Amino acid sequence: MPLRALITAVAMVGGLFASLTREHLAAAPAKPHRVTVHKAATAPTGAASPTPTSAPTPSVSATKLLGQRIMVGMNGTSAPAWLLSAANGGQVGSVILFAQNIVNRSQLRSLTGSLQRAARDGGNPPLLIAVDQEGGQVKRLPAGPPDLSPPQIAGTGSVAVASREGRATGNYLRGLGINMDLAPVVDVPTFSGAFIWKQGRAFSLHSSAVAKYATAFALGIQSAKIVATAKHFPGVGSAGVDTDNKLDVLRPTQAQLSGALAPYRSLIPRGLDAVMVSTAAFPAYDPSRTVSALSRPIIQGLLRGQLHFKGVTITDALGTPTGHDEITAGALAARAGSDILLYTDSAPGELSALQSALRSGTLKLSDAKASYARIVALKKRIAS
Repeated sequence: MPLRALITAVAMVGGLFASLTREHLAAAPAKPHRVTVHKAATAPTGAASPTPTSAPTPSVSATKLLGQRIMVGMNGTSAPAWLLSAANGGQVGSVILFAQNIVNRSQLRSLTGSLQRAARDGGNPPLLIAVDQEGGQVKRLPAGPPDLSPPQIAGTGSVAVASREGRATGNYLRGLGINMDLAPVVDVPTFSGAFIWKQGRAFSLHSSAVAKYATAFALGIQSAKIVATAKHFPGVGSAGVDTDNKLDVLRPTQAQLSGALAPYRSLIPRGLDAVMVSTAAFPAYDPSRTVSALSRPIIQGLLRGQLHFKGVTITDALGTPTGHDEITAGALAARAGSDILLYTDSAPGELSALQSALRSGTLKLSDAKASYARIVALKKRIAS
């Protein structure tokens, strides 16, 4: 066949194929809206969840993508129907328990087991089930470790004791179906009247000591495949009143700001799992006086940018004073980069608020995917 005729024939076949392909695509039925996320590389035991990689994973619905970010509380000592349904449907990803939810070991194991079964039966990742088991005054399980309060741990002068107390705490929680400890407190009190010091929750008045013992305690927890959570970023050691009760604008000196970051500079390179971001405002970091948990400069600029934290962020309780109602606060926190939004109630309306923010573009899809990937990678680490 002459060359010119051959070229003409090939062009005709190509045009016919393109036409058929367009007709096939036009006739294809629309698929439900789903979001493709990317799997995070598996982290070694005790290491923080890395940032997402390009390895593809099955897509998830927008509901499940956002539901993983919601932590709720509950009333009573057995899982209510609404919570089992939400866990099954992927509308929540985490649960926080308080003393009022706990009677004894067998009851607690039954409660945590029923919650995890509901999530599993819905094809969801395991729930994070969290308590505050700091030691001293703040122990949701008074009979369990740690046996020493943070100041007592530091008072021993032994890093080995801190590590042992953390490991014992992690093993104890694991046996009860709890996989996240909202501890240790790594705040550095700047004066003896600081609420965190008066409550006996801080390791020391000295940043180097806080860094040393908090690091050992946190890594001890993580060695039991329990999530350790350093709090309350970027440090509420200069607050005289508990930030759970007052919207506080804190103005530490530059030296105090630097000292408050010392524990994080110690923990983050060693693979800290999670950081709880406070509901105090710090004009030194964010001149708008936006509270930290809702502040993009503090979360993305300071914590992730300057300190290079790649793990999971969680807000302090959003029902505490933030300058907003708790549902608005949750949407703002998600937009700022908080991965998990902590509620002590059922968070009514929060999922809808997040879905609206995603549809409108005020919550970026790329940010939502990144948060989902970090949370799921963390859950995979502690479940392995």
